[in-house]
Amino acid sequence: MRGAASNIADIDRAVAPGDLWQSMRTKVAITVDTEPSVAGAFADPARYKPLLHEPVWGAVNGRSEALGFVVDTLLAHGLTASFFVETVHLSCFPEDAMGGYVRWLREKGQDIQLHLHPVWSRFEGARYASVNDRCRELPEDRLVELIAAGSERIEKWCGRPPLCLRTGNFSVSTSVYRAMRRAGLKLGSNVCLAVAPPKEAALRFSGGVHRVAGVTELAVTCFRDRGPVGRGRYRPLQVSACSFDELRDLLISVNRAGGTVAVVVTHPFEFVKWSGPDFSRLRANTVVQRRFAQLCHFLTQAADRFEVVPMGRIAEAGIEPEEAVSLHGRALSSTLRAVENFVNDRFPPLTWMG
Repeated sequence: MRGAASNIADIDRAVAPGDLWQSMRTKVAITVDTEPSVAGAFADPARYKPLLHEPVWGAVNGRSEALGFVVDTLLAHGLTASFFVETVHLSCFPEDAMGGYVRWLREKGQDIQLHLHPVWSRFEGARYASVNDRCRELPEDRLVELIAAGSERIEKWCGRPPLCLRTGNFSVSTSVYRAMRRAGLKLGSNVCLAVAPPKEAALRFSGGVHRVAGVTELAVTCFRDRGPVGRGRYRPLQVSACSFDELRDLLISVNRAGGTVAVVVTHPFEFVKWSGPDFSRLRANTVVQRRFAQLCHFLTQAADRFEVVPMGRIAEAGIEPEEAVSLHGRALSSTLRAVENFVNDRFPPLTWMG
């Protein structure tokens, strides 16, 4: 596999037959928020323009180190992820810019669902000049309008409408679920307690499966960090936020506790590094690429305990409500990850990083 060497011996030892697992397989939803970047255009429109291909495709030396790398890695392991594709940006970009990627994803057998960042409405003119990026603050009728328009666009791109929604920046309220139900969506993954704790205490899910206003919510799986950075705070199962050891150990913890589902989140732009708002000096993020490759290998090696299932299939089949499994990181793993992230954020890729 290009770009990310897996420590296969260590992964295989982690799924040794003598380990204590629960008998039921845990569903793992790998979710990829796929979106353009405003790229400094609001702060300095004379200098910067929004970008789509750089944060989505991330071409480096003629090959994609972002979306292309993610899909290549999934296919190499026979896995399907859910790509939550943003659609409000069509007020700024031609539809074929993202549409081409969506059609390509469908050709590769991947799952397409809906993602909304309402801030892109600001490119529509004076009517939405002051709109922010928080779906929870939109009038419900306006949110229904955005969901309906996005669903129609995705159906045009790939031949089937979405069943699921993820709001931009995990901005959510009960009104979001009411709008989803009115627009015909069945499932949301709108809560990430580590990123944006909802104002409504009843929506502060650290994972699990919940019913809100007639819609099923699969919250991003989060855990309490025990490392030197962010001790006691929630952290998401995210390849740029966790080491592979943490991802593996936390998924094992969910399975051992009898958890039905775990939700992992990522973005194509996490797999590249760049400088400045204009994405200059674009290059592969080999640390994050390696983690993702290791995660995919682990999930295939532990297929008797984990089943990678796209959100669309979960929405079609239905899933029963379930409280979140209480998860806690390990101090040593968190410390090692903090050091690795610090080095990766500040220095060029090193050969020992994979």
